[in-house]
Amino acid sequence: MKNIWQLSTKPFEIISENKLIFLTWFLFTVLAGQIGVISNFIIRVINGDLSFSQSLFLDSINGSFYTYSIALLASVLGPLFVNLIENHPTKFKSIKILTIIVSIFTLFFAGVFYSSSPNDINIENLKNLTYNIDWWQLTFLLLSIIISVYSFSVIRLENNYDKYKELDDNFASKDDAKVDEMNDKTEDLKTDSKGNKI
Repeated sequence: MKNIWQLSTKPFEIISENKLIFLTWFLFTVLAGQIGVISNFIIRVINGDLSFSQSLFLDSINGSFYTYSIALLASVLGPLFVNLIENHPTKFKSIKILTIIVSIFTLFFAGVFYSSSPNDINIENLKNLTYNIDWWQLTFLLLSIIISVYSFSVIRLENNYDKYKELDDNFASKDDAKVDEMNDKTEDLKTDSKGNKI
């Protein structure tokens, strides 16, 4: 089995190799997904009478970050499944399947936590509340961003296969086949390069 640390971290190297593509993806996928929170901030803080922390707290109580996490994780699954279906043989299959499994479980638990979170706050009562961080919501938000960035990187591994081939499942079997072929060739040899019998 491959080193788990290597499988977890090496795909992130793709980001430094494709900075412009990653930045474009990040802007339109991760940051643009927060348009609702940004517009709420503009409406509530700049045009309203709430502070930044109150606006963020209100979005948190409404479950905006759970919703965003669920949407971001769901958007990760499509490209991974399409990549698995389209490519034969699929490169980096194990990493992609593990990413899908982690995404589905995180998506499921984010949905469970979202459905069980209370969201019955009145804006008039907001100023009298004690502000607490919803650690579960923050955890799912950060997890969904990390998983989506990882998924972006995993799909891009194929673009530089020679550099990352040791992460591919098929690489080990291909390498073993080459070693077996070389062994077969050495068994057929009866003399060395000078003509001496072996």
